[in-house]
Amino acid sequence: MTRTMKWQQGILTAIILIFFWCNFAAAQGETVLTVDKVRELALEYNRQLLAAKQDLRRAQGEIISARAGALPTLEFSGRYTRNINNQEIFIGGEKIPITLNNDFNFSLSLTQPLYVGGKISSALQIAQIYSNYSKAGVIQVESEVIYSAEAIFYQAVLSEAQRDVIRKSFEQLSYNLDVAEKSFGQGMISEYELLRARVEKLNVEPLLVAAESNVSISRKRLNSFLGLALEQPVRLAASLEDTAVTYLPSLDSLVALADENRPEIQQARLARQGYKKAVQIARSGWIYPSLYLNTEYAVNSSTDDFRMSKSEISKPFTVSLILSIPLFDGGRTIGEVRKAWSDYYKADYQEKQVHDDIRLEVEQAYDNLVQARKALALQSETIAQAEEGMRIADLRYESGIGTQLEVLSAQTALTQARTQLAETVYHFRLAKAALKKSTGFEIY
Repeated sequence: MTRTMKWQQGILTAIILIFFWCNFAAAQGETVLTVDKVRELALEYNRQLLAAKQDLRRAQGEIISARAGALPTLEFSGRYTRNINNQEIFIGGEKIPITLNNDFNFSLSLTQPLYVGGKISSALQIAQIYSNYSKAGVIQVESEVIYSAEAIFYQAVLSEAQRDVIRKSFEQLSYNLDVAEKSFGQGMISEYELLRARVEKLNVEPLLVAAESNVSISRKRLNSFLGLALEQPVRLAASLEDTAVTYLPSLDSLVALADENRPEIQQARLARQGYKKAVQIARSGWIYPSLYLNTEYAVNSSTDDFRMSKSEISKPFTVSLILSIPLFDGGRTIGEVRKAWSDYYKADYQEKQVHDDIRLEVEQAYDNLVQARKALALQSETIAQAEEGMRIADLRYESGIGTQLEVLSAQTALTQARTQLAETVYHFRLAKAALKKSTGFEIY
């Protein structure tokens, strides 16, 4: 072995030892993450979901504002005026002042809408629709957050599985090199075969280092999504129970479930209803009159000094009915009605498009899961055959019957099978999560 090879092997060994030592040192403070724990943390800390919940609070405020339009308004106002130059009139050539130095005015006014052409009830209905729309939006974001959390979790699990495959390959090549060195010492193989065994092992070393780095980055990405500190040690506990499907409904049943459960469909339907109410509000601008009841109690006084006697104070009390009938507004109402109808038709088209998009999403997710399930069954058989081929090649090589080429070929086939199995499991889990997201139905 050359000095360069020994130096590279020493560096790799040191990196691996440091990595395992850091993991061991932080083991007591690590967080164990199952897929259920990942969902729980994502729903608690994800910023996108927290923002969607603020939209729901805003919708509650809209309901309060709309309800206020049907309630009376009570207003108090007060005014003090200092007349620097009093107003005067001339009568018979004499100036007679008609104002005093100080004016005081106080009033309490109550206004109750009696009829406003259905605007208040329509506004309240729109506010309620907006509230339901926001609730559906929260459910939609929750579904997306859960799916994203599962996808990032399964990606981290895949990174660990790929790292483990490379590590097993490295261990197998290390074993092959030990056997080759012994066989070379006994004169059973050539120096070329020994060098080849060393090169095969050295070729895997940088792949193992890269795989360790990928695992670290995947864990940090998961921590960031879950609101954990990037350096928080975590241990991924993925269960093999989620690599099977015991019951898969028919495609038509899943599409029906999506039509019933998907919040996007509920939002599209609510949006269309809201725009229909907006048309009614816009039309009320030229069709319906408005009627208000107003009562006002006032206290007025004018004095030259700040002493007010009863004779200087007036207390008017009025009750008024205010009727307003729209006659002509320059075409503003016509424009508002046309815009409202345009928004309604757009919402209607979008609702139909949402139905089509969701149906296609369900069909794609269903097909992906069916294909992944078949691939997983086939790959499980392949991995068993590759492991048996590796065992036979090792036995033949150790007994001197087989060749190193057979061992390396078997090793390559086993590594490819293990890698393919890890990726197949990942795609199966992702397809299962995608079908659950697209239908709102838990796949077992």
